[in-house]
Amino acid sequence: MGKIAFDAAAADAVIRAATAAENELRAQSGARRSAVEEAAVDFSGAYADRFTESASAESTDRGKLASVLNDLAGQVRDAKISAEAEEERLDAVDAWRAAERDRQHAAATSLLVTTTLPPVSIRTPKPSEVAIRPPSIHAAFVPRERRRSGGAAGHGRSSADPARLRDFSTVSRANDAAAAAKASTLASAWKAFTASCSWVTIDGCTFVTGFELFLEENRADAAWIDRIADAFEQAGGVGSLTNAAIGRVTDDELVRDVQRLFATGLTPTEVAAMWTDLGLTKEDAPDLALLPTSVLTVLGNLEGAPYWARSAANVAVLDRRIASAKQFLDDLDRPDRVYSAAARKDAADLSALESIKASLNRNGRRGPRTLTVLSADHPPLAAVSIGDLDEATNVTWAVPGMGSSTGSMTDWTDAAQNVSSEQAKAVPVGRGSTNAVVAWMGYEAPPVPPASAAVFGSDFAKAGGKKLAASIMGLDATRAVIMPRVNVLGHSYGTTTASYALTTEGVHVDSFTAIASAGIPDSIHGADEIQADAVYAGQADVVKPIIEHWSGDEWAAVGRDFSSDHHQDPTAPEFGATSFGADGAPGLQPVRDHGVHTWYGGGYLDENTQSLQNVAYATTGQPELLTK
Repeated sequence: MGKIAFDAAAADAVIRAATAAENELRAQSGARRSAVEEAAVDFSGAYADRFTESASAESTDRGKLASVLNDLAGQVRDAKISAEAEEERLDAVDAWRAAERDRQHAAATSLLVTTTLPPVSIRTPKPSEVAIRPPSIHAAFVPRERRRSGGAAGHGRSSADPARLRDFSTVSRANDAAAAAKASTLASAWKAFTASCSWVTIDGCTFVTGFELFLEENRADAAWIDRIADAFEQAGGVGSLTNAAIGRVTDDELVRDVQRLFATGLTPTEVAAMWTDLGLTKEDAPDLALLPTSVLTVLGNLEGAPYWARSAANVAVLDRRIASAKQFLDDLDRPDRVYSAAARKDAADLSALESIKASLNRNGRRGPRTLTVLSADHPPLAAVSIGDLDEATNVTWAVPGMGSSTGSMTDWTDAAQNVSSEQAKAVPVGRGSTNAVVAWMGYEAPPVPPASAAVFGSDFAKAGGKKLAASIMGLDATRAVIMPRVNVLGHSYGTTTASYALTTEGVHVDSFTAIASAGIPDSIHGADEIQADAVYAGQADVVKPIIEHWSGDEWAAVGRDFSSDHHQDPTAPEFGATSFGADGAPGLQPVRDHGVHTWYGGGYLDENTQSLQNVAYATTGQPELLTK
């Protein structure tokens, strides 16, 4: 069509999209009804009443929206028929006018050529010149807002089975995702239609925004139900809770306050300032821990937020992921249960999740540990701080090497604990210094050969270096009022990773200590190019791999010599670092392994080794006490 502003192809696209969206909404009825009925089995009290009301509102609005979309498709179809009729009428008028011009021209030509009158021709009746009236398309839809408060100022109690509630959320989100895809296609088709079909009149078409508002209400319901499930899980599972307790968990105001910190483009410094404005303290940690998992996952890894809040968020998420994984494994023989893809992945990662949990529980008399990183990766990345990262005057990031993962988080935190304990000996707390050592498993380390040769390249180190740099700058923002002394300790490939972090713009630390280095990047020509006030390096006696096992370091030199781009030994005099001994000293054991924490006490960070003592001196600013 071209005589009027109407694109038949655009109209067809709207008809298809509206019909598909309608069909999707109607097809969801059975699954949603079953999910609601399942959740309601053990759900009672004021919050169960609100849930029933919300479910009823969702069902009614979904039916109304489906009807509106059905009507929309019919109206656009009628508009297309009218547009085709108008185009045909205009074509007929144009054809008649052209024929009339030809007839008149033929008559005039005949008079000029001959003296006789032209034969009388029969004129075709003139088509109607009355334009077909453009139709008006009206498709209004606005969903109802749903009440999610328990009401009655929190009086009374409610009961629920959190597993059933989560099943409802899973089904709801899956259906919403399918509907959202149809809504997106429909919105795009409608935009193209309104741009190319201005011949028709658009009147009160609010279905696009209404569809999105409907989905937002559904998402809010799912998040709300998840928070109620969180409350029951925190209380030990199935049972009853006061409505007041549930009300605190489902309070949207705290959620909104925290989510403001997630705005795109905020720097860690800006996050820290906004957090201060919130006025939250450590006493609020229990309330934070009850926020939705989606909120806690971001908060727990948000640079600029205080570490106590990050730990409260991460521990809550960790516990939920472990519980979800165990529930999934327990219910493998129950086909009626519906679980998310995340639950399946958590089940596969259960050993890593439990290793992280175990690393937090190894406190004993040595003080608290906090979980300052817990990523959503599978398996997750993590960081455990030994000591108070919000208050410590001396902070050390401990970066592991190849083959490291959260599957062995307890090993790395035990090694970090040894560093912390030795630091306390080097500079006793009673003299005004407090230490925090971060067992930073915050990057994906390369596998151990022969599974992969990645350790001989720098791809993993570069990616990890960016994450470590971000963590260090996050500490700078969080502790800006009173900055601690900041140190980085790297082992093996961790020294390669740390080197990339410490040559990143905006990063500077007080000291960098490299032990058993798998090689400093060739792009760094000396210690003076590393952005640290002091650079230290320790290396045990280099021995032949396998042949001289347990008599020295058999792998560090291999990592350097066979690498593609990180050949440099930081203990070499030409590099310019301050080197220290690791082969034993009076009263101290030698290093007899490339590892840091061994069953026989021969690792770089094992107790009573010369290496560990020197690391403690280096990371507490006492180079004069280093031994060769």
